[in-house]
Amino acid sequence: MKQWFDTLSKYLFLYNFSIRSRLILYFLFLVLLPTTIISITIYNKSAYIITRNMNTSIKNNLNLVQDHLMQKFNNADDAMISLYLNSEFADLISSDRATDSTGIINELNELNKILESFPASGTTGARFVPMLYMVNRPEYTQFNFSRRVFNIDLISLKPWYLNIPAKSDFSVIGLSSLDSQYTLKFAKRLFGIRHTQLPYVGILTLDIPISDFSTTMEHYKPTPNSKVYIVDQNNRIALSPDSDLIGKNLSTQQYFQSMIMSGTDQDFHSFRYELGSKKMLITYKEILPYGWKVIALSPVSELNGELFSFQRVMYIVIAICMFVSFMMALLLSENISAPIRKFVHSMSHAESGNFNIKILYKRKDEFAYLFQRYNTMMQQIRALIDKLYVTELRKKEAELKSLQAQINPHFLYNTLDSINWIAIQHNIPEISSMVTSLADFFRYSLSKGNNVIPLRDELRQVESYLAIQHFRFQDKLEYELEEVDEDLLECCLIVKLTLQPLVENAIIHGIQKKRGKGTIRIRVQIEYDNLLTISIFDNGAGADPGQLNALLNNQSHNSTSYGVRNVHMRIQQFFGEQYGIKYYHNHEDRQGLLVIISCPVVTTWNEVNTDDNDDYSG
Repeated sequence: MKQWFDTLSKYLFLYNFSIRSRLILYFLFLVLLPTTIISITIYNKSAYIITRNMNTSIKNNLNLVQDHLMQKFNNADDAMISLYLNSEFADLISSDRATDSTGIINELNELNKILESFPASGTTGARFVPMLYMVNRPEYTQFNFSRRVFNIDLISLKPWYLNIPAKSDFSVIGLSSLDSQYTLKFAKRLFGIRHTQLPYVGILTLDIPISDFSTTMEHYKPTPNSKVYIVDQNNRIALSPDSDLIGKNLSTQQYFQSMIMSGTDQDFHSFRYELGSKKMLITYKEILPYGWKVIALSPVSELNGELFSFQRVMYIVIAICMFVSFMMALLLSENISAPIRKFVHSMSHAESGNFNIKILYKRKDEFAYLFQRYNTMMQQIRALIDKLYVTELRKKEAELKSLQAQINPHFLYNTLDSINWIAIQHNIPEISSMVTSLADFFRYSLSKGNNVIPLRDELRQVESYLAIQHFRFQDKLEYELEEVDEDLLECCLIVKLTLQPLVENAIIHGIQKKRGKGTIRIRVQIEYDNLLTISIFDNGAGADPGQLNALLNNQSHNSTSYGVRNVHMRIQQFFGEQYGIKYYHNHEDRQGLLVIISCPVVTTWNEVNTDDNDDYSG
């Protein structure tokens, strides 16, 4: 989990931010993520519920409009049946046709009286206007004083009459007009029910003014700016609260074409459509028995009013949560990062060498314990540094005084020079050579007080030491310094007194313990990556290289290994812990040991000289 989080932090570049900034971002993320997820979840669920309830409400409204319309249709049918079953009316339409003028006028008068006396408001309060069209009554046209009774020839060529199904009893004709007003017309075929042959005698129509429907349709609008209208089977608007829309044909409207194309087996449909510059929700319901449709056009902005209000509330809540979480994150991050900044500031002073600074912290938390321990540690470090500094200063002063008391370089060189001239005067070249080698040995050992000297001087110093040891051991000791590049001898620097202790150790523990002649060889090489290696071979008695390498890192004071370990530590002190010396078996001579000194190729080194006048002046 931590590895995943670190990878995510790197991907988001959070590693480049301060702790304070990261704490703010983390806290905001932890607060806003669940808040946003919960808000979005609640919003989506609420939107679904609101939309579902809205569709249900619109559907219920359309059902109520349909029920009201069907009730009107049924009322018209009941009124026409009531009139049809009127005994007097039935007798008139079932009797044989009158042949004389008096009979025709009486018949026309009686029928007109029955229709005129028909309740204008009907049994349900609706305003009904009945009309009668009789078959084979051409005389009605001649004696036409009635506004309700006509010969059927008057409508025989009307499209609505021709479209009435042959076997239909009650038919909804649709939109019509009467006395310059729009009405809904209904028709019912009449038969002579009192006649033995039940002949077809005419057709009865009933007109209802469309104003009787306006109040109901206005009442069931989904929103104040919605439009609800009823379209008949000919795709004309038959009913609408807006009188300007009555009679308008919707066949050319694109949204109406979409309604027809999106038709399914269900009688209720809804879809969104951009009408002009407004997004509208178009819902419609089929009135299946008659092929009519109830259509509602509602602005989406009004339907989603509650949803938009909830959305605004959600945005306000998220904004408040973000502001509060940001302030809390700012406060929390400041409480955590301020002590850390104070701690880092103190450490910067300690890094520059000032250990006297003390962190003051008044709170009682984990940082208080940390700063208390840190202040204690700084005091201890300051005390240790002071103690170590004084100890080392006194030690160096004592060593310097001891060295100066023991060895006076000029006195030593002059004394050795005098011995050399005496040996020459007495013709003793061995003494002269040995004294010269000893003088060179001391000269290169001092090296003007420098700790890092040229490789040439180090090789001359160990060569002088070998020359002295050769006089001592005679034929038992041979030595060889393999040829080295002159440029390398001049420019390469090495720690002073590196080779002599190793050569001395090889002679004492290897050559002296060996029977027969012993040989020491010194080889200088440049390895890869500018690594300088100096190999010292001896074919002496040998030893275990593993034990010798273990002694190099042993901190116990052992006189048998202190000189070699001192060389190893000085090399690491000057060049780094990856350098130093290491023992191996001498495979080239098949006996003895091989010690390899490794250090970087160094050509420049700045240090203060301790003595500028220790040269041998002869």
